[in-house]
Amino acid sequence: MKLVFTALLFCLSSIICFGQETIEVVYNQDYSVTLNGISIDHSTTYQNLVEILGEPEVYKVYPTGKVNYRYTDLGLVFHTVDGNLLTLAFNFNWDGDKNFPNTSFEGVLKIGDNTINAKTTESIVDDLERFEIKCLMAGMCMNNPRKIKNPILLGFKNDLITQVSIEFH
Repeated sequence: MKLVFTALLFCLSSIICFGQETIEVVYNQDYSVTLNGISIDHSTTYQNLVEILGEPEVYKVYPTGKVNYRYTDLGLVFHTVDGNLLTLAFNFNWDGDKNFPNTSFEGVLKIGDNTINAKTTESIVDDLERFEIKCLMAGMCMNNPRKIKNPILLGFKNDLITQVSIEFH
């Protein structure tokens, strides 16, 4: 019995320590988004995200119904309004923005066929032309939120990517 209990304890602690396997987020050509192969959008709930990623840390609650959550170890944050997904955001090279953990995103983020990582430079925008991403000012590039159902924003500092945010409308 002691051996069975020890084995169960080891399995449970392995699950807790290693948690979610690799996280893969894909921003598709049609502006849809998948998280570990599951389509997510503005109707995705907090509970849906917890089922995929595990329990996050709450770091800010607004009286408007908006809540900000983060996974410090994963370099990932998301925001909900009234329990539904508003924003999914990734930190790559922390620039001091306290809305993001200072750890880099631990997973795979693809915009179409392009993989984004901590070494991505602002020149990636040229490769993302089909997504209608434009640099509105130095260090901030995005597609048109009035035209695109799930706009994406890419932040850069010293030519390196800092954060990527996807909004869900």
